[in-house]
Amino acid sequence: MSDIFRKALMEDAARINVSQMTWKQVKQGHRRTRGKAAWQRRPLVYGVAAILVLMVIGVSGFVSPVMAKMLQKVPIIGELYSFNNLKLDQYASYVNSSATDKGITVSIPKVYYDGMRLDIIYAIQVPEGYEPALESPQITTPVYIPDSVQLNGTPLSGFKIESAGTDDSLVSTNMYRGELYYFLASDQIPQNAMLTITINQVGTVEGNWTLSVPVSGTEINEAIETVFPENSSATYDGITLTANKVSKGLVYTDISMQLRQTLQANGKPKGTMTLDNSFGVPTDFNIQYSFGVPMLFNVLDINHQFMESTDIHHQHFQEVGNEKIWDFTIHCITPSNNVESIVIEPVLLILHEEGVTGNCPDIPQLAVTVPLN
Repeated sequence: MSDIFRKALMEDAARINVSQMTWKQVKQGHRRTRGKAAWQRRPLVYGVAAILVLMVIGVSGFVSPVMAKMLQKVPIIGELYSFNNLKLDQYASYVNSSATDKGITVSIPKVYYDGMRLDIIYAIQVPEGYEPALESPQITTPVYIPDSVQLNGTPLSGFKIESAGTDDSLVSTNMYRGELYYFLASDQIPQNAMLTITINQVGTVEGNWTLSVPVSGTEINEAIETVFPENSSATYDGITLTANKVSKGLVYTDISMQLRQTLQANGKPKGTMTLDNSFGVPTDFNIQYSFGVPMLFNVLDINHQFMESTDIHHQHFQEVGNEKIWDFTIHCITPSNNVESIVIEPVLLILHEEGVTGNCPDIPQLAVTVPLN
């Protein structure tokens, strides 16, 4: 892995004409680029960073976890090693796995795993003349062929993949940096496992790249704090929203929710809102209002200021008697320790209609205050 980074840095160092700069100027130059995407920034300061890293790595080609943390402070290396989510990055593990075929080397420097969420940073070192994919990402196998990713020899498809995605971009002349993530929903996911990824195509080049790294979610899950809120419920327009359980982790917090809607004798809601049974956006937008309106949720602080976007997982719908019942989990980034409670506020996802204003309205009457401690 480190040999790949060293080669890329040597190439960049040779290409960039570095002027005399003070450390103050270097820091100022880096700050001015903070607004850009994390792995798409290449200011002049990278030339200085590349030369410095070459001096640190030396000729051994080995980067220990301690050294990796030091190198993370150097701009170009920090971008290769770091997740954008600072909390996730703090609890991710440094690993060292790489595979080479057809002159292309794929490596994994860092992984986050908690038994449900799997986030991977990968780097691709390509030769001169490499023909990239027309669109990002350069690797698609792990997402479109989920059986190519395994935990202890079991394909991820056996653990119910609720969502997955990947993206990468060019960070130096011959190197791509990307991220790959999965959200798993099975109760049988191992806490400690060997992660194996098999890639059969990079860009337009077919080959075989197999990487294996150990992953563990034990430390993260042992730190989870569980709260069963009392009176965290709100009722409005024939709908009741309740927070039943809070699992506050080091990186993410999961809130088990239930939404109940009372029905009339004819099966229609007593209130004015007709909700989509799966909370999902229908494939055919033209039939949205026939099947109901999807609902999303904001996470707010106690002053109702927007804190974090959320994901909805573990959805289950049933109709019992004169009620529709939705059980689901809201998955969000754990707020700072001084935040003692949060507010879950529903949002109706109403598509734009010509001449109609007020699309996607919040529903403050159904906002639920949820204690975190």
